[in-house]
Amino acid sequence: MCKPTIETKESIHTTNSDAATSHHRGFLYGTISLAFAITANSVTMGHMQSRRDALGCDSLCIGSMTSARSTLTLVGSTIVGRLSDSKALDRLGGARKFCLLIGIFASAAELLIASQASTMSTFWMSLVPAALLNQNFTVLKALFGDYHGESAGSAERAGSVGKLGMAAGLAFMIGPLASSKLLSTYEQAAACAAFCLLVAALFIFLLPTPKEHSSSKPNQNGESDKNSEASTAPKKWWSKIVPDFVPAARTPPALFIMSARVCMTLAFHIFQTIWTVALKERFNFGPKEYGQYFGFIGFAYAISQGFLAKFLIQKFASTNKGRARILLVCSLVLGGGRMFAYQTNSIVAVYAIFCGIITALGIVNTIFTADTSKIASPQELGGLFGVLSSVESMAGIAGPMIGGALSKVHPQQGPLMAVMTLYGIVFTLVYWGYERYVGVHNDEASKKKTV
Repeated sequence: MCKPTIETKESIHTTNSDAATSHHRGFLYGTISLAFAITANSVTMGHMQSRRDALGCDSLCIGSMTSARSTLTLVGSTIVGRLSDSKALDRLGGARKFCLLIGIFASAAELLIASQASTMSTFWMSLVPAALLNQNFTVLKALFGDYHGESAGSAERAGSVGKLGMAAGLAFMIGPLASSKLLSTYEQAAACAAFCLLVAALFIFLLPTPKEHSSSKPNQNGESDKNSEASTAPKKWWSKIVPDFVPAARTPPALFIMSARVCMTLAFHIFQTIWTVALKERFNFGPKEYGQYFGFIGFAYAISQGFLAKFLIQKFASTNKGRARILLVCSLVLGGGRMFAYQTNSIVAVYAIFCGIITALGIVNTIFTADTSKIASPQELGGLFGVLSSVESMAGIAGPMIGGALSKVHPQQGPLMAVMTLYGIVFTLVYWGYERYVGVHNDEASKKKTV
């Protein structure tokens, strides 16, 4: 009777080892696919803007297109995120892979339509497919959560999420630089973008299917335990703010993260209304200076997400209290750093301050994404990330309008005080509620894992 038991243990060990290898391959392929997909978009940015300028697209036109893209993303991120949770698409290789491929085809459609554009109306048409259907960043976050399962700790989750952030930062840095130095025409940039999309699609095809985790297996009613708890838990008054589309999005930790992210996104867009003007007027920024600046931002974000965030979380944020403290520090850096950056007349100081701001942003994004992946089961994880992306898109629509209105009250101090107030709210939320809501949820998940 002992021999079968030994063989069973050996087979389980082999299965777990194979699953770990498969998942590590999934992290790598997913990161590479995102890097090439973002490069495909960023490599055409400069040439696309030149073509729009030639057609008379002024600042109002650009702002309207940005708002339209955010509105479409608001709708698409929730729908695609929820679709990626579907089990009905398993025959197509899995719902996550199917949605990732839809995103690549949507980007290809945008590229094709834009390449034929001779009027602004055609440019407006071109932004619809990708803005609505390319939600690959959101879907990959959910897929990486599937690979981890519930046994992974915050530092491990931070490492995989950081790879996605690093890929995005490097792609946004490399794409425009390569385009300006190596690709002299739009046709060359479009051909490079098409090649990048093909490579991204190839790596999506190669993505391994996540292994089933015991904690996410359905119960007798056909639902995961987390889904049942979220559905049967008493509805608080504040949970009614979020539609009952994804039950996990109505839980206290999800609402907490959602509130903090909305404040941060509003602060970012409000600050941008005065910051771009300050760069032009105070430092006489032109195309070359903007290229260097955005290249630096992309590089700093990649380093922050790929290396610093995981290291700092392992070192100082292994507990709920530690994560709360580091989030408080990051809130101060994000708010205070922007105030000091706006006051200084030294470009060297601006770069130094933004290095701290980008590092803090990378840490906050990594912690919140890792916490979000613990809130929902695989059956709801894509939908939850989609809802979070949608509320950030809403803030992206409202932020520039609020910033513009405040700048009429006072050109600089109005938006700047709003930014400081919003980061003050984030600080207060973290101080008052992170351990109470997100931390308690993490502790309960850990207890269930050990039982």
